[in-house]
Amino acid sequence: MTNAQMWALIVGFASPLLISVVNQPQWSGAVRTAIQVVVSVLVGLGSAYFAGDFAGKDVVTSILVAAVAAISAYKGVFKPSGIAPKVEKATSPAPRA
Repeated sequence: MTNAQMWALIVGFASPLLISVVNQPQWSGAVRTAIQVVVSVLVGLGSAYFAGDFAGKDVVTSILVAAVAAISAYKGVFKPSGIAPKVEKATSPAPRA
């Protein structure tokens, strides 16, 4: 595993917290998924760039590692524990009356 992939794994694991700040509970699954994909791409690109591995295969691998880490962390830790839904609710505007 390269340094870029290791950083993508670490940052990708923590990224569901950032994604939860942006996501809104009332948004569709497609929008929420698109945000997760965009964040994973940015994490992978950033990890590869800052680790000095900014070349074709290394970038793609870093993006995929970030995506798998984010999805695994969300499904395995942040959603079951209730952390992600609480963050989403706390950072969402109050419903209009």
